[in-house]
Amino acid sequence: MSGRLEAWLEGHHAGQFVFGDGPPRFEYDEDAPATPLSLSLPRDGRATKLASANFLENLLPENERTRQRMAFAYSARSASAFDLLSAAGGDVAGGLVLLPEGGSPSVGAAELSPALHRDIAERAAAIKRDSSETVPRSGSARFSLAGAQGKFALAWVEGDWYWPNASVPSTHIVKPGSAEHRNIEAAEAATIELAALAGVGAPQAEVLRFGDQTSYVIERFDREAGTGPLSRRLHAEDIAQSLGLPPDRKYEVSVAQVMARLKPVDDDGTLRRSFLAQLAFTVLVGNSDAHAKNYSLLLRPSGILLSPMYDVLPMFLYPDVDQKLAMPIGGARYAREVTSRHWASLARTVGMDPDEVVGVVRRVAERVAEHNDEVWSGVDADQAADARAYVARNIERAL
Repeated sequence: MSGRLEAWLEGHHAGQFVFGDGPPRFEYDEDAPATPLSLSLPRDGRATKLASANFLENLLPENERTRQRMAFAYSARSASAFDLLSAAGGDVAGGLVLLPEGGSPSVGAAELSPALHRDIAERAAAIKRDSSETVPRSGSARFSLAGAQGKFALAWVEGDWYWPNASVPSTHIVKPGSAEHRNIEAAEAATIELAALAGVGAPQAEVLRFGDQTSYVIERFDREAGTGPLSRRLHAEDIAQSLGLPPDRKYEVSVAQVMARLKPVDDDGTLRRSFLAQLAFTVLVGNSDAHAKNYSLLLRPSGILLSPMYDVLPMFLYPDVDQKLAMPIGGARYAREVTSRHWASLARTVGMDPDEVVGVVRRVAERVAEHNDEVWSGVDADQAADARAYVARNIERAL
């Protein structure tokens, strides 16, 4: 397969992904924006052989069935990264717009396709039946969301919902409830509210009803208000992308690897301390699934920032889910085991001052303790009681 994908970064042409014999490669324009597409795709060309391929795979769903359905819905030739992103790369994570060779996001007026409440309810119900049913069957929707969970994107424009595409940036991600996991949408909303109250950074999120369906709806952190009615894309990448890894290795990434990735771009340690604060919150709320794709970096002209938290679930409420931490802490594999001793051990492993690391964790724990009792009202009484008690025990071990 040969071809090219035009890469537009926050409205500026950055270069092309070139497909041919062997893995794809990215070629920057000479006058491309100073902000790189990825820390794994530096401007000097010193990228690993598979970095471009892995970067693109991380923009797509991990479920092969979802990819096949996308290919059918978008009339793509196949479910390959090139074909899917040629068809659906107009709205992806970060500030990118990916288009077929010669394509430009500025050509033509915005293509606004209303997403009526019944359309949204239909999509939510379909995902509850089959998590691969993420793409609407009609309209101008063209988007790709990474990950394994069934979800879809919407654009909120002047008080109404629309389907996103290259000219209409998505603003929200919708995660329908689950028949297997009671109140999962309310549990995630409670946890993200707690993250915001604890000061570790979190977007606005809530549980909304569309017709007879409830869904967890979260604002995208990689969007901001534009000069007109449409939002503006901001560039970001997840930690797996920054390391040049494919999505199927997201559970292999350790805290030490993340810290090593951040250190060269973190002169004063702010970025690493922010990551530690989010990591501490993850442990306190029992979010065992916090892998390398659930932390992201905002790549700004002024520097690199840690994104707000976005996939945060109290996994302890759902015993069928693996409770082992995606990133162990100082040898502890479960959130319920982690103490200040483990955080001190982790600090020594990553070359940081143990007192500093433990101090970061304790400050987060203190703020979580202030708000733990108030955020769980959206779930059933038994779940709320379990959540308050579980988080309180984790706080006690951290202090």
